Amino acid sequence: MNKNTKTVLELIRLPGMFTAHADIWAGFLLSGAELKKLDVFFLLILATSCFLSAGMTLNDSFDHKIDQIENPGRPIPSNRISRQTAFFIGGGLLIVGIVFAFMAGPDSFLVGICLALCILLYDGFLKKYLILGPLAMASCRYFNLLLGMSVAPFRGWAIIPLITGLYIFGVTVLSRKEVAGGKALPNIWLCALMPILSALLYYLLYLEKILPNFPGVIMIFCFAAFLSGLTLNLLKKNTPKDFQKTIKILLLAIITLDMIIAAGSTPFIYAAMILLLYVPAIYFVRLFRVT
Repeated sequence: MNKNTKTVLELIRLPGMFTAHADIWAGFLLSGAELKKLDVFFLLILATSCFLSAGMTLNDSFDHKIDQIENPGRPIPSNRISRQTAFFIGGGLLIVGIVFAFMAGPDSFLVGICLALCILLYDGFLKKYLILGPLAMASCRYFNLLLGMSVAPFRGWAIIPLITGLYIFGVTVLSRKEVAGGKALPNIWLCALMPILSALLYYLLYLEKILPNFPGVIMIFCFAAFLSGLTLNLLKKNTPKDFQKTIKILLLAIITLDMIIAAGSTPFIYAAMILLLYVPAIYFVRLFRVT
């Protein structure tokens, strides 16, 4: 791998891309789309790859002054890539993502536009705000799952992605302490609460027959208990390194969360295939940061 390629892959946070793919995969299964729509599935995979890469690139472009102090090793502050070039790459990827969403269909195009707007709002304007920042990031993940679900009409299509939205809201709140660490009680407790709220919402959707498979209910509560417990460990060990390790696990766990959501209305064997995304994610997380 040459130096320039490595720099770009570091800039776009390559390991996180597989969590975005998991959203599309889960949404595609939930939509009930048939195999004949696999071409649309791959268009959406390309779209989400561009959207996530654009979001990460633009994030660093807007945060270049902060990163000079907090993350001087990142590509822009370390002068491995210029801020102008990063803006060009990020903006280009955002446009290409919209084009792929347009090619997938009118509903996908509409969701893609909403996702692109949320990315711009978070990276450029809302990230610094205590509540609006996490809400904007949660909206990005909401629309990303919805992008996968936009393939075909189905019941409950606007509610299910709230499960991931709640979860990411908590992770984003926690990530505010990634650099400083410390006993950030509100951040830790709020992040620990979000998986539980996601599980309760999942259960309500089960009762409404939107996610009718009961094994999914068992899995989501086990998922919530484990990750809430993991987050609460930060009350005891809360160095910046502890926060970074926990956040990395929470972000990669999106793949499991998407599998559980898909298992709520599709055969488990199909949903379980989403877990295959851990193979490239875990490999690349050893080479590149996910946050």
